[in-house]
Amino acid sequence: MKVFMLENKFYHSLRSGICFAMPIKRILHTVIPLFVLSAILISCATQQHARQTEPHKQPESKPILIEHPERFFWEIKGSSGSVYILGTIHIADQSFYPLEKKVLRAFDRADRVVSELGGQPEIEAFLEKLQEFLVTQTHNDPHKNLLNILSETELAFLYELIGDDSVHRLALCNPWLLNTVLTQFLFYKIGFDVQSGIDMHLIARAKDKTILPLDTADEQLAVLSYGTFEDQLAILKDTIHSLQNINESSEKLYKLRELYLTNNRKELTALLTDMLMEVPASFSEKQIQQYTDALLTNRNRIWAQKCAEYVQAGGTTFIFAGVAHFLGDSSVFSIMRQQGTLE
Repeated sequence: MKVFMLENKFYHSLRSGICFAMPIKRILHTVIPLFVLSAILISCATQQHARQTEPHKQPESKPILIEHPERFFWEIKGSSGSVYILGTIHIADQSFYPLEKKVLRAFDRADRVVSELGGQPEIEAFLEKLQEFLVTQTHNDPHKNLLNILSETELAFLYELIGDDSVHRLALCNPWLLNTVLTQFLFYKIGFDVQSGIDMHLIARAKDKTILPLDTADEQLAVLSYGTFEDQLAILKDTIHSLQNINESSEKLYKLRELYLTNNRKELTALLTDMLMEVPASFSEKQIQQYTDALLTNRNRIWAQKCAEYVQAGGTTFIFAGVAHFLGDSSVFSIMRQQGTLE
C-alpha cells in the first residue's frame, strides 16, 4: 500500500466521518488579596529555608513509565497520581472488541478523561467551525480545477467510484477535501470504519462524562488541510493509487490490525516507520520532515507537556489517542524523557 503517512489517512477518515473536535478555552482570572499573596511569599521563603537547612533531603523522583500487558496500554506513575494511556486505532472493525477489562476499569474510574479529539460537545462545535472553514476552500481558478489536473485515467476511476456530480463539485475545492472523501471509501472497501474505531467506542462509553481535548480545533484543521496545493495534490494522487490497488492496500491494513490485536509493539513500530517512508515521489526530504513534524512530532511535544501536567495534578487521568503518537523515537514518552519529566 503506497501510503503517505498512514496516520494521515486515519485522521482524514476520523474527521470526515465524525467531524472531531474543538478546544475547550481555559481562561482563568484569579484575584489574590495582598494578605494571601504575603502568606504565599512567606511560605515560599520558609520552604526555601527548609531546603537550605536540610541539604540531605532527596529530590522528588521522576514519574516512571509502566508498560501494562494489555494492548498498547501504558501508565505514567508519579508520586501523586497516574496517567493511563491507551494507544488507539481510529478505524477498526468488530474484531477489536471487547476491550480488555483492566483498560475499561481504568477508563470508568478515572478522575479525568482526555483524548486528542475531545468529546461530543467538541465534535459539535468543530462541525460549525469546519463548515465555516470549507467556504474558504473553494476557488474559481481553472489552473486549480482538478478536472484540468488529474489524468483521464484517474478521473474515469473517480467517476465510477463516487459519481460525476460529486467529482465535479469536489474538483473546485482544494485537493485535501476530495482526499478525505476517498479515504472513507478506502477504509469502507477494506471493511474498516470510523464508527467502529476505538475512539468512538470510548466516547460512547463515556456518556455524559467530560472528555478534554489534547489538540485545538485549529491544530486539527491544520492537519486535515496540511500543505500547499501541490502537496495536497500529491497526497490525493497517492490515495487514488491506493484505491486502484485495493488488494495491496488491504494487506498492510490487515497486518496492522493483526499486530495491534496481538500487542506486538516492536513490529507495529517497525510497520508504521516503514509506512512513513512511503511518500509521493515528488516530496523532498525537507517536505517529508515538515509534514512528519506537523502531523506527529510537534503535537507530541505539546502532549508530552500536558501528560506531565496531568501527573502533577494528582489523581488518575485516562488518555486515549492514536497509537502512532506513543511509538518510536519521537513518541510522547521519548519527548518526556528529553524534557526531564519522565524517568
